Amino acid sequence: MKPGDVENVIKEISGEIKGKLVISTAATIPLRFYKGIAPHAKFVRTMPNIAALVQESFTAYCCDGEVTESDKKKIEKLLSLMGSCQEVEEKYMDAITALSGSGPAYISIIIEALMYAGLRVGLPRNLALYSAAQTVLGTGKLILETQEHPAKIKDMVTAPGGTTIEAIYELEGSQIRQALMRAVKEATEKCQRIRNEITREAK
Repeated sequence: MKPGDVENVIKEISGEIKGKLVISTAATIPLRFYKGIAPHAKFVRTMPNIAALVQESFTAYCCDGEVTESDKKKIEKLLSLMGSCQEVEEKYMDAITALSGSGPAYISIIIEALMYAGLRVGLPRNLALYSAAQTVLGTGKLILETQEHPAKIKDMVTAPGGTTIEAIYELEGSQIRQALMRAVKEATEKCQRIRNEITREAK
């Protein structure tokens, strides 16, 4: 459901969820909001992303104070079916929503741009798209499995006087870093505005 529908739905089912574990994927809604409506239920706030469709989501979650360690094992077992998961402090959830929840949209823009770059230099469309998407997938896996900083991976590919340094030179002049950082910042602040609007209307 959309965040704006949460209040009415929780009120409607408040009797049925008493003493039960309730896992929500509604963005921006804080745990205290749920507890204010149904104080006798145990709530978990999660933020997966659309990569759950292929079991590769990163799902952050946080729990209210009544969620037990036994409950958390059940939560992790369930969320792990969608990919990887990690418990975080609730104060990070807006930023996770902006970075990871919305992240597939940002990465899709990058993959699309790389595909068009491939078309520009003569690659067939299917080959350009596949090579771009697989390169993003492979780089992510390389960073996760080696635990190396992205800057080191970049340096491993970059030889003096080679092709990669020419491409990096162009990228560094494009403000791509600032654009991505601004995008995540704006999305985080949008989460905060949505939450403030919903909680204000609920009072």
